[in-house]
Amino acid sequence: MQKNNAISLSLASKAPIAIVICCLGFILLALGSVFHLTNLLLALSVGALSAVLLLAYWHGKGGYFFILGLAAPMLSILFSELPDFWALGWVINGFFSGFAILLWVFKVKNR
Repeated sequence: MQKNNAISLSLASKAPIAIVICCLGFILLALGSVFHLTNLLLALSVGALSAVLLLAYWHGKGGYFFILGLAAPMLSILFSELPDFWALGWVINGFFSGFAILLWVFKVKNR
């Protein structure tokens, strides 16, 4: 299996920008809707899980990690309480925040 370390390092270099964009998204969501802490914590953890699984795939650990990494966002949708459309926005933004935070940690660790 071919290792694609360049993909992970390229995405990790863009992680700080993604974190800033997600923070702006959180500000907009906070202005327009109710805060759902459990949904946010679930989405952040599933985003980090997805990043770990995709990093494992990009570092040559096997194709199962790719499938699981792409299926992980479904977990945050399935197990979240979504009383309105705004709650879905919190979940989606939380997922990408968790993903970006973990990639940023990966970048800092691999300097």
